[in-house]
Amino acid sequence: MAPAGKKKGKEPAKEEEPEEESDESDEESTDDESEEEEDLDGSSGDESDEEIMVDFEFQDPTEIDFHGLKALLGNFLDGAEFSSSPLCDAIIAQKTVGTVIKAQGAGDEMDPVAVMSVMNIQDKKDTAYIKEIAAYLKNRCPKDLQDKLNDAFTSKEVGFLINERVINIPPETASPLVEGLFDEIGWATEDEPTEELRDSFKFSKYLMFCRLYRDDDPEEEAGQKRKRDGEPMMMYVRPEDEFFHQACDWSFMWKVKDTEDKGDIQDIKPMRLCMLVDASVVPGVREKLKKQFPAA
Repeated sequence: MAPAGKKKGKEPAKEEEPEEESDESDEESTDDESEEEEDLDGSSGDESDEEIMVDFEFQDPTEIDFHGLKALLGNFLDGAEFSSSPLCDAIIAQKTVGTVIKAQGAGDEMDPVAVMSVMNIQDKKDTAYIKEIAAYLKNRCPKDLQDKLNDAFTSKEVGFLINERVINIPPETASPLVEGLFDEIGWATEDEPTEELRDSFKFSKYLMFCRLYRDDDPEEEAGQKRKRDGEPMMMYVRPEDEFFHQACDWSFMWKVKDTEDKGDIQDIKPMRLCMLVDASVVPGVREKLKKQFPAA
């Protein structure tokens, strides 16, 4: 029996802007090709933007989400060959565990703007996408962690976490996404119709990787000091990634190819971070997220 109580609530995002002016060029910008990368919380960086109301709905992935998921996961391996279509099919087929977010009021309401799911690595070990993800990570893993990474890809109780969002989706969506996923994992271990399916969600570890930025020469700001002189500053794209990183068993990171370093951002490097997280730390991460983003 599929778990009842799947969270399909709304996460409203409001952005109040000055009312003195309304630049006509703002309306024209909604037809621009870069609309997909506009702030979904209602601001595109122009101080004269009008207020935009966006409701974020948390839903089960369905067949209608295929093309939106494929767009979200298109650059999952930073341009490396990747069988994204079979992964999208697997996310949709896994009815009881996994969530997409749809933005009601911000463009194409049919496409998801975020997805969070998990796959049992051993169950999916023969799929093209798991083989490609494994090769991608192993080629970037330092020698001293190769054995540990290999163990993660051969263990029966390791879940591979899939977590992708469009640029600038409000960080407040992190807590309900994480809450929903791990609630569903817990329900699946009890409610799936067969023992084999129930056991497939009994994860002891989670393997994941994410995007972040490293500032090799951060400037000290008022009231904020670096831990040690000369230590790079890490800027996480998603708030939960920082909490998972703080509690992980092990991790490694690598630099992504530069797009183009310009001016005052030349010291900020796009990075990728791979980490293995013990299931026992998940409740602590959930609590930190709820404290950082308390429910309204």
